[in-house]
Amino acid sequence: MSTKTPVPYFPAPPAQYDAGYIAQVVRSFSIFAQQVLNPGDLRATKLTLSPTGVVIPAGELSYNAAEDTIDLLHLNGVVQQIGFETYMRVANDTGSTIPNGTVVGFSGVNGEIKVAPYIADGSVPELYFVGVTTFDMADEDVGPITIYGKVRGMNTTGTPVSETWAVGDILYASPDTAGAFTKVRPTAPDAVIVVAAVLKVGTTDGEIMVRPTIPIGLDYGSFADTTDQTAAAVNTATPIKFNTTEISNGVTVVNDGSGNPTRITVSQSGFYQISVSNQYTSTNASAKDVQTWLSKNGTNVADSNSYITLTGNAENAVFSTTYGISLSAGDYVQIMWATSDTTVSINNIPATGYSPAAPATIVSVIQIQL
Repeated sequence: MSTKTPVPYFPAPPAQYDAGYIAQVVRSFSIFAQQVLNPGDLRATKLTLSPTGVVIPAGELSYNAAEDTIDLLHLNGVVQQIGFETYMRVANDTGSTIPNGTVVGFSGVNGEIKVAPYIADGSVPELYFVGVTTFDMADEDVGPITIYGKVRGMNTTGTPVSETWAVGDILYASPDTAGAFTKVRPTAPDAVIVVAAVLKVGTTDGEIMVRPTIPIGLDYGSFADTTDQTAAAVNTATPIKFNTTEISNGVTVVNDGSGNPTRITVSQSGFYQISVSNQYTSTNASAKDVQTWLSKNGTNVADSNSYITLTGNAENAVFSTTYGISLSAGDYVQIMWATSDTTVSINNIPATGYSPAAPATIVSVIQIQL
């Protein structure tokens, strides 16, 4: 019987291979032996990663000694620190590159979630905010954006928005420039969205920590009328008109069937507080009753009526009340009034040299609960 020289399973490494190669061969042989002896699912007690600083292809893992975690390399050179950063896959079809470090919001769906630079001026719902880009996203690119974690390699000096930022500054979505940050807290009607904090100040190597706080925006509106309003007939229900919008977010005044701006309309369901102030004026000395109540979608609201009585000539009486009412999206309310004498009007008083005008009526509508 002839004797054959055994052929080793792994050839001897060439001289140019170092100890790292040998260690990798040994590990491979150990896994192979394990599978031969115990066929089935691959089992291991230790995951050996590429060492820190080694260039790896997209889709592979390496150990990040600085962050003490595992790095996952995505396309476009995006490196995700596993466990410390959360991404969302989105698409850019704005027609332009969205730079790294841009605040972005939802802009639609076309196979992928689409984003565009977000502006917090109240024109876009707060809940449309998504996150911050973590690479220069060219038009038609699909890739990750940061919704929690660090974004690096961006300008954190504040100079692009005429501000000066320091480490620890809280950054909000800008109400003035789409995609930008500001350290100045916005005020109504702008949206207040806390996006990130400055970790490192730099022109090209700045860092921020993205940790958004998105408030549930409550709607509101304040409206007035700067004309005198009269009743066409006694004891006749008449809706009060509002020709001026002082401030508004989600609440608007819409014309009624007669073309008059009387319908205060909400765009979001919720519980609303409605405060009314009417300035009634009498032009004779007889006693006269004035009623004020609330109507919802053309139907009187039960138990919402109030009475006042005027008795003097040229008498002014300010009537104020507050209602609480639950409204659905698209509902409207009207402030109704009636008088027992048409010599009563809702009177506007112009401004003087030392005081502002007194509108005929003012109404404030505030959503106090979703």
